[in-house]
Amino acid sequence: MVLPILTASVVLLLFGYAVYWRRSQSRRRAKDWDSIVARLRSNSEFGFAEVTERYLYSDQINATPADIWRRIDGANGLWAMFTNAGVLLELADYASEHGENVPEQLIEELRSDALQLRVAVLISLVKYGFSRSGVAASVHAHRAASAYSAMLAHMTMLFQEHSTLFFPRFLESM
Repeated sequence: MVLPILTASVVLLLFGYAVYWRRSQSRRRAKDWDSIVARLRSNSEFGFAEVTERYLYSDQINATPADIWRRIDGANGLWAMFTNAGVLLELADYASEHGENVPEQLIEELRSDALQLRVAVLISLVKYGFSRSGVAASVHAHRAASAYSAMLAHMTMLFQEHSTLFFPRFLESM
């Protein structure tokens, strides 16, 4: 008696999630450039511009792990990078839909950068919250900053090479 109810519940939940996912995807595709960029936090707001000199064109970090935590304002900067990763992926999807011949490999590199960034941010925040030492958190913050910088470099390449009309608007938003 319990098995049929459990099976029906699981099928109903999966169906409900599929409907929710489909609606969220269609809402996401319906957004325009300005509504996406409005959710993007500026890099100067959380001090990322101090971590690297040319963060849009290079993925080289010019700060030590100990310096990064202080320069990005700790957990606030990490959370800004975490939220920006999702917004940057939406911008990449927008550019790939409205751009010219965007290679799938570049989009996958951006998704990989976003995943690495989000994992490093979550680990850093957990280490910061549960550890007495800030060393572990700062090491993972350095990894997050490196992944964020790589993501910005890949985004810049995407806009320069495949969506040149959006490139000046992308630079303004950063």
